[in-house]
Amino acid sequence: MSIQKFLYQNLFWRSVFYLSAFVLNILIARHFEAEISGKFYYLVNLFAFVTLVASLSIESGMVYFASSNKISAKALFNFSLVWTLLIAALILVLLYFKRFLPVTTIEGSSILYLLLFVCGNLLITFLNSLFYAANKFRLPNVSAILINFFLIIIIFFVDRYQWLTNEKYMLIYFESFFLQGVILVIIFRINLENTQTSRFPSTSQISSLFKYCFVAFASNVVTFLYYRVDYWFVSRYASADDLGNYIQVSKIAQMFFILPAILAAVIFPLTAGGRRLEVKEALLVISRGVIFFYGLACFVIIIAGRWGFPFVFGGSFGKMYTPFLLLIPGILALGSLYTFTAYYAGKDKVIINLKGALLTLLVIASGDAIFIRSYGINAAAAVSSIGYLVYHIYVVSIFRKEYNVSLPDFYLLKLSDLSRMKASFFKSNNL
Repeated sequence: MSIQKFLYQNLFWRSVFYLSAFVLNILIARHFEAEISGKFYYLVNLFAFVTLVASLSIESGMVYFASSNKISAKALFNFSLVWTLLIAALILVLLYFKRFLPVTTIEGSSILYLLLFVCGNLLITFLNSLFYAANKFRLPNVSAILINFFLIIIIFFVDRYQWLTNEKYMLIYFESFFLQGVILVIIFRINLENTQTSRFPSTSQISSLFKYCFVAFASNVVTFLYYRVDYWFVSRYASADDLGNYIQVSKIAQMFFILPAILAAVIFPLTAGGRRLEVKEALLVISRGVIFFYGLACFVIIIAGRWGFPFVFGGSFGKMYTPFLLLIPGILALGSLYTFTAYYAGKDKVIINLKGALLTLLVIASGDAIFIRSYGINAAAAVSSIGYLVYHIYVVSIFRKEYNVSLPDFYLLKLSDLSRMKASFFKSNNL
């Protein structure tokens, strides 16, 4: 199958999934309003960081070694199950002693939320990686889409029935991650070929896996922090209402990163699988297309956002417009960079991504510490935008030096690009 078909298959299914997630986010924001939804997503953010640390970015290694056939999918599948069980046991031990985790103040049902979220997302992350390494995009997305639609439907009945309270809905929300993980395990096991390959990675394979993942893990931790370190500063120095507004601005910005992330999920295994020359040519087309079409989308939001954000999310979200405007340069810079970082990861040059991410984190963390106290969420948005621009300049300069590419090749859309996209889309009909 051509690279274009791989790209559009993944694009179609992930787009449907993220559309359902976006609708769910809007409904949660409207139901719980800025103050409560801000606290809720702040908690989710803490859980996501625990998940990232628990994963050690093993999923990156799974894609790399499964795509290059250096470790069998069956062995990696079994390893992922064992690792998830070990993490679940470790979390219970750490919570029992109430040490080492950024959730030591959490009591009662929130501990259950943490276990469901972390274990469920570990399974989701690991299994999605194995599906994507095999270039199978439909199966892992259908279950997630159905679960999101279920959460969308039942939120309309919250507080209308005695048994479906706000607290019960939150429990169902966290349970949905674990359910999705279990479904993916079952689907992958059914589709797993019954071969004579090893049931578990050898000691040397596990060593190679962790060696590869070490740099990827460091890069992903830094990436997570430069995405969300501003949440902690805003939570500390601004009101709960401002935090709720800013988190929604950040989530809108992250919606712009979905398409590049979808494309990157295809670029990574194809690059690792040896199709680097084909991928390199596609990167520039993707970069030009992202900047052009995202520029148009941001222009529409500039015109309509002042009244559009409160209309969509509710009247308590009237502070989103200015921070979003300040984030636009960063959205364009980071959105066009995703496939390049996936390319370098596929070439086993994750260190380039790590250095760029560290530089970005340094800019954002220092800027947030200096300016958020005085200028609030507007400063948080402006500083993040500057940090993303720094990352973009760093990686693009390396790519230009390596392949002698001119600046217009990164930024100026060509008529041939549109023809190529159109032809690829209409040929990619086996979704």
